[in-house]
Amino acid sequence: MEDNESPVVLAGMTKKFGAAVAVDALDWAPKRGQVTALVGLNGAGKSTTMRVLTRLVRPTEGSVTMRVGDGQRPLSAMIEGPALYPGMSVRRNLEIQRVLTGAPASELKEVAELMEIDDVLGKRVKTLSQGYRQRVAIGAALLASPAVLLLDEPTNALDPEAIQHLRRLIRRTADRNVAVVVSTHQLRELEGTADALTLIHEGKVHYDGSFDAFVGEPSLRVRALDEAATGSLAALLKEQGLAIEWAGNELRAATDGHADLLAAQIFDTAAGAGIKLVELGHVTPTLEEAFQSAISGVRP
Repeated sequence: MEDNESPVVLAGMTKKFGAAVAVDALDWAPKRGQVTALVGLNGAGKSTTMRVLTRLVRPTEGSVTMRVGDGQRPLSAMIEGPALYPGMSVRRNLEIQRVLTGAPASELKEVAELMEIDDVLGKRVKTLSQGYRQRVAIGAALLASPAVLLLDEPTNALDPEAIQHLRRLIRRTADRNVAVVVSTHQLRELEGTADALTLIHEGKVHYDGSFDAFVGEPSLRVRALDEAATGSLAALLKEQGLAIEWAGNELRAATDGHADLLAAQIFDTAAGAGIKLVELGHVTPTLEEAFQSAISGVRP
């Protein structure tokens, strides 16, 4: 199997609960070596997709195909928080999981080093911070070399320092040629860590591509002295064929990679018409704006 081949492929996957369609003809294939953020509103179909992947529920239609190499476990998951034995030591928790998965004894030391939990192997899980518990749970999930690792809201209840640490460990896990899928409501917590983003809305994929490209190109924010003048400027710019949108009492102009030239054109147009500008500057959509834009079909 090629390194860049997707270890799991969903083709036309549909899941219905009675008459309700939770997931509708989903085609999706997260890549090896990538961190994929799986995002969407509550009820969008994320949890159902995760449950289908973990075989907790069966799809109504379509298929889920696992493609893994020799000696690999197809999939592992941490869903709804760490599933650990709190009264036992970290070492004992990992050992139980190692035996259940059939992983060699050498892997226990390997995942302990990867997750940076060597110093707490002898401690009981109940004495650890939430951040350490998450790291132990992910370490246990990595035993027996899964091709796909599913993490459901792994940063919940973590402080900022623990989130930063966990992001680094998630990145390190993907770099082991694992397809890491993180279901989250907190897009910003994966910024700089996730390679790809899949947005599910009303059971369908609305975006599946680069995390960075999801935000889109920056635009120009333009505001004249008053609303009437702003409207007059908008009419002039539209006559020139520019893509102009109203956003409150200001204008947004798509730059198409030529922000400086466009800014000069807008400035010259306003000056030529005697329109006084009070604002002309670059604005990059936030992740939240990009998310709302994607599910509404309107670019911010």
